[in-house]
Amino acid sequence: MNSIFNYLRGDEYPNQTRAQSHRHKFSHLFESLKLFFKYLSRVIKHLFPSFISASSILFIILLTDVVLLEFVVYRVGLFSGRYFKVLSERDLVAFWPLAATSIAYIIINALMKSIKDFITNLLSIVWRKYITLSLHDNYFNSKNFYYLQHQVGFSEETLSILIDGNHSAKSKTLNRRSLGVQNSIEPILGEINGLEPCSNDFDQKNVILDNPDQRITQDVKSLCISIANIVPLILISPFVIGWYGYQTFITVGYSGPLAVVVYFLVWAVINGPLTAPIARVIYKQDKKEGDFRFKHMNLRINAESIAFYDSSQNELNKMNETFNELLNISYRRNWKELILKLFINLSQYFGGILAYLVLAIPIFTHVYDDYSPTDLAQLISNYSFKCQYLIYLFTRLYDTLNEISSIVGNTKRVGELMEKMKKNVEQNSNIERKKLIDHNDDLCLQLENFSLKIPDDKRKILIDNLNFKFKKGENVLISGRSGCGKTSLFRCINGLWNSYSGQIRYFVDPNEIFFLPQNSYFTSGSLFEQISYPSSKKVLDIDSSKKIIEWLREFGLSHLLEKVNSDLNMFSEFNWSVILSEGEKQRLSFLRVLYHKPKFALLDEFTSSVDQETEALMYEYLSKIECSFMSIAHRDTVKKYHQIELKFTNERNYDIINLNAIN
Repeated sequence: MNSIFNYLRGDEYPNQTRAQSHRHKFSHLFESLKLFFKYLSRVIKHLFPSFISASSILFIILLTDVVLLEFVVYRVGLFSGRYFKVLSERDLVAFWPLAATSIAYIIINALMKSIKDFITNLLSIVWRKYITLSLHDNYFNSKNFYYLQHQVGFSEETLSILIDGNHSAKSKTLNRRSLGVQNSIEPILGEINGLEPCSNDFDQKNVILDNPDQRITQDVKSLCISIANIVPLILISPFVIGWYGYQTFITVGYSGPLAVVVYFLVWAVINGPLTAPIARVIYKQDKKEGDFRFKHMNLRINAESIAFYDSSQNELNKMNETFNELLNISYRRNWKELILKLFINLSQYFGGILAYLVLAIPIFTHVYDDYSPTDLAQLISNYSFKCQYLIYLFTRLYDTLNEISSIVGNTKRVGELMEKMKKNVEQNSNIERKKLIDHNDDLCLQLENFSLKIPDDKRKILIDNLNFKFKKGENVLISGRSGCGKTSLFRCINGLWNSYSGQIRYFVDPNEIFFLPQNSYFTSGSLFEQISYPSSKKVLDIDSSKKIIEWLREFGLSHLLEKVNSDLNMFSEFNWSVILSEGEKQRLSFLRVLYHKPKFALLDEFTSSVDQETEALMYEYLSKIECSFMSIAHRDTVKKYHQIELKFTNERNYDIINLNAIN
């Protein structure tokens, strides 16, 4: 068990030995238990949100059913002895009532077992619902899905986001995790990812999470199923074991329960060291499962690009390499479980004769000489059942260690995710941008002494000491070589990155700034939902419908109407990202700007895949809706649509060019 918590806390490294005092070991075990129960407490709060919640009621019903089921099993187990007595005595009068009673109990037993399985599955579904919906709320809160997928983090930085033009606004200090930096409490993740364990320079909140999607979709499901299956059994096992122990005691004395306890402890000592390593293997296998699934998902998303490169063999090799890593872990787990199950099965079969060995002592010492053969046969049958069921109860309790190791691993993964998302929400709430109180009619935003760094451990500076004003009615072209920080600047303005010093002063509500990212994204749903995105509005009025149809025809997208039978609200099952070309994606996503009509827009290479005629039409429409914009572009042909050019020349340097004077 200590090894399980070593794994949980992550303090065991491969090929690393350390001499620890007994005091340190106890301290280590205490910290491991403390960490586990910390994660478990987070999970339990979601499992039982209130005393009158559906999960609480179902859990009470399940406990009641399990208790009653044990009573029924006990009664059914005694029927064999009664049948021995009735049949030995050829008592037909007693036989029929006994047969009717036993059949009734068997029906009740089957019914209650079915109800137990039904409620167990239902409870796991309800728990999964509670946890998953809560995780989804946090996953999409404060753009957690972005930070977790990209593992974006930042070291301690002093930054100021002025939203009201007030020069006296205080700077806010954030503690952010650097990308790629591993926490000292997470060496097992470092082992999995091939990283070296780091020193204790980082606290527990700097956890690097692998596969957050798998933690939500798979680990939560496994955790809920495991808890629903074993927790009721663990809760009632002490009472049931006590009852059967007492029954064996009154039959053969202290030797009955003592023999069972000694028997169980012997096999527990043998099986214990075989159980702990499985938890670590399960954790690694889950991680490899996520990597393998991601490979297939990546292939599906980039199928066309891979086909153009004709790199099928290369991708096949990488896919099989990932799969082989998963297979190796699976083989290791299977071998470890084989040895464990071998000894578990041996303990179960040896338990089958233990009752007779114990009962042989009082029988051969003439304790039961006054019993008739039929009464002795009934006693042997009843005691055999009680003893074997007591062994079964101990074995069942021990077998749950397999499930417990799974619960430990899944609780760790789900608890880490909950904790990390909570940290992100708290950190982002510190820099939440509020609506403007005092504003400047001539400005949208202003950058003052703005220096941008890449949010990783190297902290490379992309932009140094930038001072710039984005004025209303003045369109800004942002240009420069690839990788100089153009898109990164947009990320900072949007709030995705905070790895900068200086000030970003907003003179409009930041929510009024419309961002059109470089990679067009399309959600599931109707054609109207693609155009109105990110709005959740699904009802389209007649005037808007006419405008959208006109835009589709104007930008050469009228053929999309044919795909939806000229019904903009028709739900489409096909994948928009797959059926659209890159040019169509840019044109369709541009219609979002026309639909929302923002006063300010930040556009990232939104015309890179269209011809110059369509490009001119896009800028013309931006002028029609009176939208001031900052756009990232590489073509010189777009300069005529801008008044100012912010050009990043070489590393850290920039020029501000008045394009009106040049034009």
